Amino acid sequence: MRRVLIVVDMQNDFVAEGGVLSFPEAQAVLPFIREKVAAALARGEEVVFTLDTHKEGDLEFAKFPPHCLAGTWGHELVPELKELAARSPRQVLFLQKSRYSAFFGTDLEDYLGLTPGAERPRVDEVELVGVCTNICCFFTAEELANRDVPTRAFSAGMASFDRAAHAFALQQMEKVLGLTVE
Repeated sequence: MRRVLIVVDMQNDFVAEGGVLSFPEAQAVLPFIREKVAAALARGEEVVFTLDTHKEGDLEFAKFPPHCLAGTWGHELVPELKELAARSPRQVLFLQKSRYSAFFGTDLEDYLGLTPGAERPRVDEVELVGVCTNICCFFTAEELANRDVPTRAFSAGMASFDRAAHAFALQQMEKVLGLTVE
């Protein structure tokens, strides 16, 4: 069975103290996410780390302050996860994305074996953690649901700066998208 853990945007600008858009809830879920990554790698499974990636003048900066600029400290994966990824580089994919969905403008669909002729076999299950629940996690979950990929979202491994939106997104993932939410 091919199971892939997708870790959404656990980058310094969202999680680390001093990050442009960091918030306490992102720090709070980091130990859970670290455990999920360590367990997946120990089982020989693949882990995809999405990296929100922007250039100067990105139109998204009309909605949010400039963040995750390519090549900056804020763009980097947090050290707690970077260290784990370095131990098992063959099991890890760093996926730079410029929009909310990890599928938009990336090769994630091919990596998961969802395209005809893909090099890898079709993924059997995706596990999903990261930030922000109601933004990048939600839109990635929606794309997985549209592709009929069985997906398990971990509420203890997701966070948002908006608690109500976090709860609503988890409810929508379960009730509308059909994800298993634990």
